[in-house]
Amino acid sequence: MVFKRIFIYAALFILGLSFTSSVKATSVQAYQDFQFQFDIYRQIFGDYRVALGEFKKYGSLSSEQDALEKVKTAVGQRNQVARTYFLFLNEMLTESPSMPPAELDLYQKIITNEIAFLDQETSMAPSLSSLADVEKMSSEFIKHYPILQSSYRQTIIAVQLGYLRYFAKQFDTLASQAQAIVNANRSSMTDTKRATLDRFILALSNKRSLYQQKVDGVRTGTFKLTGDVADQDRKFVVLLQDLSSARQYLGEGSSFITEIEKALTYDD
Repeated sequence: MVFKRIFIYAALFILGLSFTSSVKATSVQAYQDFQFQFDIYRQIFGDYRVALGEFKKYGSLSSEQDALEKVKTAVGQRNQVARTYFLFLNEMLTESPSMPPAELDLYQKIITNEIAFLDQETSMAPSLSSLADVEKMSSEFIKHYPILQSSYRQTIIAVQLGYLRYFAKQFDTLASQAQAIVNANRSSMTDTKRATLDRFILALSNKRSLYQQKVDGVRTGTFKLTGDVADQDRKFVVLLQDLSSARQYLGEGSSFITEIEKALTYDD
């Protein structure tokens, strides 16, 4: 039957919806690069803490110099870790389906700005001449960190919205095709079957509306991920929960397409 092909696509859609975090080879490599740089940073930072402990214990000039050299290396590697994470996010943005060009441009500019900040910090690290200089640079980084956090978290949300937008388009196509098939066969249906199908179509439509409400709320909330780090943490958790709910609504809505298939396939 003509609707069989549509509902096979619907089944594949439901399956695919559970894999919205799937990534391509380029982003996989970018994430592996981030993990590699982070592993290096942990080792370097550990060496710095040991050296700092030696300086605090003995207070000698040589131990201070050793701590200074190690912290300069640690600062550069810390920035490299953040840099590679932003490059990973950039790959995810590029691969995210249905990403509007204006949004892609916006978030790539945000990433470019943050990488420029990190590169500037790295270029200044070799000129640090004392641990007091390190403290001053660290305070500047801490001051900027809320912006850094906001940048990568907003980008993460944008990537997820891109995937959801892609699945929503597929959902809308399948839903429209299912509705057309029902309308085309409505005159030959019993009253019971017609009522059943109308109930499924209404439920499908309701799930789509609930999805849209969640997505609209997430899109608005994304740009409120600014300011205090702790406040950002709370807002980010809520946004991730809302993204999960939106994804679930699409999955539940698509299940009603399967129910429509069953109702059309079997006689009363």
